[in-house]
Amino acid sequence: MVVALTDEQVQLTDTMAGFARRHGGLELTRSQFDAIAAGHRPDFWPALVNQGLHAVHLPEEFGGQGGTLADAACVIDAAGYGLLPGPLLPTVIAGAVVATADTDRPGTRALLAGIADGRTAALLLPGDGEIRAGAGAQGWELSGSAGPQLGLSSAQQLVVGAKTAAGETLWFALDASAPGVTVQAQSPTDLTRDVGTLECDRAPAEPLPGIDERTARGIAVGLIAAEAAGIARWCVDNVVAYLKVREQFGRPIGTFQALQHKAAMLFINSELAAASAWDAVRGAGQSAVQHHIAAAGAAVTAIGGLPELVVDALTMFGAIGYTWEHDLHLYWKRAISLAAAIGPVTDWARALGDPDLPGRDFTIELTAVEPDFRAGVAAALDAAAALRNERPGRQNPEYAEYWTGPQRTALADAGLVVPYLPAPWGLDASPAQQLIIDEEYDKRPHLVRPSLGIAQWILPTVLTAGSDAQRERFAVPTMRGEIGWCQLFSEPGAGSDLAALSTRATKVDGGWVIQGQKVWTSSAQRADWGALLARTDPEAKKHKGIGYFLVDMSTPGIRVRPLRTASGDEHFNEVFFDDVFVPDEMLVGEPTAGWSHALATMANERVAIGAYVKLDKESELRALARRAGAADVTVRRALGEVRAATNAIGALAVRDTLGRLAGHGPGPASSVGKVGTALLVRRVTADALVFSGRAAMVGGGEQPAVGQSLMMPAEVIGGGTIEIQLNIIATMILGLPRN
Repeated sequence: MVVALTDEQVQLTDTMAGFARRHGGLELTRSQFDAIAAGHRPDFWPALVNQGLHAVHLPEEFGGQGGTLADAACVIDAAGYGLLPGPLLPTVIAGAVVATADTDRPGTRALLAGIADGRTAALLLPGDGEIRAGAGAQGWELSGSAGPQLGLSSAQQLVVGAKTAAGETLWFALDASAPGVTVQAQSPTDLTRDVGTLECDRAPAEPLPGIDERTARGIAVGLIAAEAAGIARWCVDNVVAYLKVREQFGRPIGTFQALQHKAAMLFINSELAAASAWDAVRGAGQSAVQHHIAAAGAAVTAIGGLPELVVDALTMFGAIGYTWEHDLHLYWKRAISLAAAIGPVTDWARALGDPDLPGRDFTIELTAVEPDFRAGVAAALDAAAALRNERPGRQNPEYAEYWTGPQRTALADAGLVVPYLPAPWGLDASPAQQLIIDEEYDKRPHLVRPSLGIAQWILPTVLTAGSDAQRERFAVPTMRGEIGWCQLFSEPGAGSDLAALSTRATKVDGGWVIQGQKVWTSSAQRADWGALLARTDPEAKKHKGIGYFLVDMSTPGIRVRPLRTASGDEHFNEVFFDDVFVPDEMLVGEPTAGWSHALATMANERVAIGAYVKLDKESELRALARRAGAADVTVRRALGEVRAATNAIGALAVRDTLGRLAGHGPGPASSVGKVGTALLVRRVTADALVFSGRAAMVGGGEQPAVGQSLMMPAEVIGGGTIEIQLNIIATMILGLPRN
């Protein structure tokens, strides 16, 4: 995934990618290592400036293209993918920071105009060294040292954060050729970009008032993260291409499941890196706190994890990826350099792990969109709010969102229980309309939003593939919470390999007789109806001869036996079918079409389970961090890493939503989110146990970390194991050959 979101940004990314292919080229870059290290600008720099690609984000009045920081991130993303050498990234960062200064000042205006005209630049944050600002005879002077810093040797203009004697941070423009300025080129780790150190001895400097240190740092991190996203994407594309053609043991190594899973994880980490980079750039338009949270998340997810991501790619190339002739080591070295440029990633994680920080704001503003639709939704919700529900719901009686009565009936009849369903059961709501409905519900926290629970996975299948009689019988009562459902798919011998199920449906007069056993069935002990998969044609291929039935759970011959899990709870069940008669009218679609219906149901399930990340998964870690206090950096670091992962998944979901609002189809976000959420749940529960210490010896519900850990497998395995999801990503998204 590119950082670009809009069609215009995708075009900008393609333009920069084309430029990198034409003017960069790794063969040419390899011939210029020494010149690059010495700070010489590459020969293509005038052509780059001519196209304005270095200044897409600078105001037009100063010679820029008048774009946004997100546009600049698209340019940097593509440049990172193409490993474009030279000072583009440092120059874009410096220009973006200067653009936040007081542009009424002549010095600021001149600096922006110079960068737009092609002068190279670099940013030095106060933490990048010890530069002191003092008053001289002719104005401000800078003294001290800083670096090493990317692009410093090639920079003609420096943007420097310096401390006064009173400890105040001030910002200055410093000409690299000014008296008292010495820049020393260093031997760079990244062979495609120069690194230098700065010495100042009463060097004259021009003030740049209006720059905020935290904002400057966030801008730098966001743009560095964009380049990291481009590198991660290059790794995915090239690994997948290699796995498709490299053969061992007479077949492509891309058929090996171990490599498929590694490639899928590489893709997942790349997608999350791009999402967090996009979020960091997006955060620049929000409050200072939100920008800090987004930048810290990108520092941890996109930048700090990049060197290991490249090493993962290297291991899939094997020894060839470790050679000097292979391009991978150049990307690896740039990854190491980018991670070093932001400082220790542990510091970013600890900062993000402050338990008093608010959550990431992923609000999508739609205040001016479809006002008439919004008014209708608001009126329906207000009318429902005046009513009350009277009794526990059939699906999950212990939770308020499942209760039934006049309020839920009103919401169901208004299409506001599952609004994306087609009318008359829903509103056939577009993505924008769904967001409007979400906003209106959020404005009324006293109004409990109903949930279908398991029925949310089953009902869309019934509405799409079922008969008119089935829709008439089940849709409205299910929406009103008057019917509880269970999903009768898994079997003792057919868990992840669902198509290997052995439960039989034998045709008899007027219906079918079911024989078999199901397992891991949630809510079977109280369900009124179940969606059942059974083999209708034992001679057909295993995916072909399956039927999808709607079964009355009170039918004679059905026996439900609760399964007690390690947590001590009875959330799951075994269900036995002994000569259970199901009438013909309860078969959904054709007798052998059940597999396609099952896929639709499981797709709904996986999306629902992937959305669990919207819930608060870090509560116990947050409580532990508060109890430990700021001095316990290990808990805060763990909490920060969890938040970074949570925010990356959230950003991925927001991007997917915005894409749908723009008319694009769904992408791989649900698959990536499912795996990311499962890994997140495992990480959270493991950390909570570690930091609970000896208290974890006490059970009986007195230690939340223990209870969460014992419930963890239900969330991680539910809807398909991580390995099954990795198989799907490897073959259906990455296109690796099946075994």
